[in-house]
Amino acid sequence: MTIPPAPAGRGLAVAAAAVLLAAGGPPPERHSVPRAEVLPAAPPPAPAQPAPVPGTLAPPPPAAVRVTAPDPSGLSPADRARALADARRWSATLFVGSSVADGKLRDLVVAPWSGSWGDDTLAGGALQYRVARFWRFFTLDLEAGGAYRFGDTEGGELWAAAYLRYDGFPWSDHVFTTFGLSMGPDYVTRLPRVERGTDLRPEENQSRWLNFFSPEITLALPEWPQYEVAFRYMHRSGIFGTYNGVYEGANSFVTGFRYRF
Repeated sequence: MTIPPAPAGRGLAVAAAAVLLAAGGPPPERHSVPRAEVLPAAPPPAPAQPAPVPGTLAPPPPAAVRVTAPDPSGLSPADRARALADARRWSATLFVGSSVADGKLRDLVVAPWSGSWGDDTLAGGALQYRVARFWRFFTLDLEAGGAYRFGDTEGGELWAAAYLRYDGFPWSDHVFTTFGLSMGPDYVTRLPRVERGTDLRPEENQSRWLNFFSPEITLALPEWPQYEVAFRYMHRSGIFGTYNGVYEGANSFVTGFRYRF
């Protein structure tokens, strides 16, 4: 036998169901996402490597590219000597020699034995710096030097000059040769005899400042151009009277050793 629920109990059940539905809220919205959009993309498969053939070696990986300096070994001995000498811009020279009491420079160059040697002995040194090379066989050097005259003069000498040099001689593949001419101021603490004259016949025009005009020849082995033997005529020149009316100055011949660094 079925007993129908009382009206009061039915109302309580309906009220409880309404409270539960209100507390839970509306059902959540659900969206489905494809699996391919959620998972990361897989990398492309590597290309298949051919199977090595038995008895052969795999090729080595490509070597890294290396940039090297030009190799001077392909140059001629003279050109190689020029390149090595130019790379050593600084040089130092030590020298010793003798003065020539009389005679003009143009005569002494042709016939050095025609002068009177030995009134003074010179000893000194100089420092050079290579500024540039141009027209292949020409260079420009700057020089500062000093010397002392022992003997009749007993005085010092200082100069600063620019040297224009030529080294394109055809035999330089065997003996690297240069020829240079200089220009610059020269100062002496005491005039050499050939410039001051004697007590009875002193020179009319005198000047402690003259021009340093000194032709020079250097010799070196092409394999070692940093070692040079230098032969120089040291000439104090008035440049045809430009310096206080002086036309001729002291002449000296010196031999030196030069090292480039």
